[in-house]
Amino acid sequence: MNPKSQIRNPKSARARGLSLVEMLVALAISAMLLTATMVAIDASFKSYAIAAESASTQTSTRMVINRVLTLVRTNEAHGPLRVSDALTGETVTVSGDIVTSSYLQLIDGNRDTLTISYDEVNDLLMLTREPYSGATPTTQPIIGGVTECTFQLARRLTNDGVLVLERGSIDFTVEADDDASLDLEVGDIPPVRVIASTKPRRLN
Repeated sequence: MNPKSQIRNPKSARARGLSLVEMLVALAISAMLLTATMVAIDASFKSYAIAAESASTQTSTRMVINRVLTLVRTNEAHGPLRVSDALTGETVTVSGDIVTSSYLQLIDGNRDTLTISYDEVNDLLMLTREPYSGATPTTQPIIGGVTECTFQLARRLTNDGVLVLERGSIDFTVEADDDASLDLEVGDIPPVRVIASTKPRRLN
């Protein structure tokens, strides 16, 4: 064997490797691709978390609306239907046959008095039950994160000259609960605004 054949061509050896400049360019391209991938993954996780939180808020809001509308439909007496009926500290205005209030009061089949009120300080929609028997009233939150809430009651006179509820409406806005948010959830979660109305069924 020719010893010269064992000697590698220096030019051929250099052709098989990468220069420092080529290595730096390859690393820069890899870093940009990895950065773009991580940004896309991060945005995807954030979008999913925001969508999940928004869906949860919408679901709980719909449940509350259904509960309130059911109370309006199935209970026998409603208020306030006049300014003089206003509870202490609550706002009630009357324009024609429309009463605008920060709370809604009902009397159920057991003659218990139910009051749905908006706690503006704590952003809560509250339900207070005053038993007809005279037992101690109980108060519990219905939903949190409520930033606005208004009740509108369309009233009418019966043949006996009694003011009753013709139609009740509720308009309220709910924001996602910050306590339930993850650190991954960066950005604004749109609030949920719901407007719904119904008629009582038991009034003649």
